[in-house]
Amino acid sequence: MMLNKINTIERYVEIVEQYRSKEGASNDYLQREVETLINNGELFEVCDRHNAFLFVKKNTGFRMYYYINDFNAKPDFNELKDVVVEILYRGKSYFPQKEIEYLEKVGFRVNLIRDQYLGIYKDLERPIKIEGVKVEFAKNLWEIEKACKLFNDSFDILSGDYITSDMYEKLLINNAIWIAHGIDNNKFLGALHQTFTGKTACISHVAVIPEGRGRHVGQVLLDTFIEKNMENEKHRYMLWVQHQNTVAVSMYQKKGFKYTFKSTISLICLLYTSDAADEL
Repeated sequence: MMLNKINTIERYVEIVEQYRSKEGASNDYLQREVETLINNGELFEVCDRHNAFLFVKKNTGFRMYYYINDFNAKPDFNELKDVVVEILYRGKSYFPQKEIEYLEKVGFRVNLIRDQYLGIYKDLERPIKIEGVKVEFAKNLWEIEKACKLFNDSFDILSGDYITSDMYEKLLINNAIWIAHGIDNNKFLGALHQTFTGKTACISHVAVIPEGRGRHVGQVLLDTFIEKNMENEKHRYMLWVQHQNTVAVSMYQKKGFKYTFKSTISLICLLYTSDAADEL
């Protein structure tokens, strides 16, 4: 079965009502954006008797969402390329082992785990004075492009939040990108992309060039982000960090960020073939 485009919100609601079950498993987090996805022609479906799979077309492949009720059923989609699926879970006690095993049998492999950390200003360590690095908002589109290329090159192209060139101007206007330079030679060392969820200041991307590592560039970017966005002692900050990135995790923990017991695990499939499904 080929991917079928979902053209109406009614069809999406029909899928949810038919396949949602307390005994089944789902990672459908699309409710808030489903109407926009349908209007843009970016939402597709593959459904069988027991299970439903939803696919969102991205700049780099597809993101897959599912309703799985029969873990022995063979999915009926053919030769999909560059598919990522992300599963949200609440700490180790709720690790989605059954879903992971099912997805691995149909051609996916585990990619990475990201953990959510939260900080409240009054609980965070004050900035450490570090010489040789200055941080300012990006001043022009050239700096925005340089920062976004660093982000895109530093993170997984499927699981990461890929930044396209049509977003550059908005990032510049909104002062969304902090740039770190060396004071002595003005060399570009790294960047941080900030967003906001309500009044919570969030780190969406942060990366440092290889030559800048060991100079505490990430620490300066983090401190600047926190101090410049502080409104009061109760101000909140949030970020997601790769579980495997022990250097970054240590930096955030030392700063005072706390794990929220919310994590995601991503699995990717660079090419789905029916041979993988035959293993079920």
